[in-house]
Amino acid sequence: MARCAFLSVIFFAEITRAADGKGGMPQLNPESFFSQIFWLTLLFVFLFSVIHYFFLPKILKIRKERDETINNYLNEAKKINDSINLIIDEMEKDFNNAKNRQSSELNKALEENKIKLSKRVAEINEEFEEKKVQLDIDINKNRDSITSNLPSICVKLSDILYEKIMKDKKKGNINEFQKIIGEK
Repeated sequence: MARCAFLSVIFFAEITRAADGKGGMPQLNPESFFSQIFWLTLLFVFLFSVIHYFFLPKILKIRKERDETINNYLNEAKKINDSINLIIDEMEKDFNNAKNRQSSELNKALEENKIKLSKRVAEINEEFEEKKVQLDIDINKNRDSITSNLPSICVKLSDILYEKIMKDKKKGNINEFQKIIGEK
């Protein structure tokens, strides 16, 4: 290490002596080293002070305000999200209650309508039975009436046929008709 430092000093001295002789680069002139180091230090201290005491606090303040704004927005978004979740839960609860209430009302109406339907079916069946009985009675009456009036109807019919075929008016007798039927 010492050897490296010694070689560096020799090299630097040779360069400065060569610069003196040739009038080379003024930055390497050893006579101007002190002023260059002085101005470098002064400029560095000034720039460091301006940046550290003037610009850096403003940047930190802006960053702090930005972080606070972001946190406020995040907290507000979280509150809004929580309130939305509460509203959604309440809506689902209300929807399920309404659904259950509607389902029970529909089941109740269905049961009532089943009862009404069974009563109406029973009433209709009773009406049909009554009409059936009445029609049976009417049919039996008509059958009896037709059966009792059959000889007179047959005699009238035979009179009409005889008149149409023979062109002669002749009245038949019910007693003769009953004799003919009675023989067969």
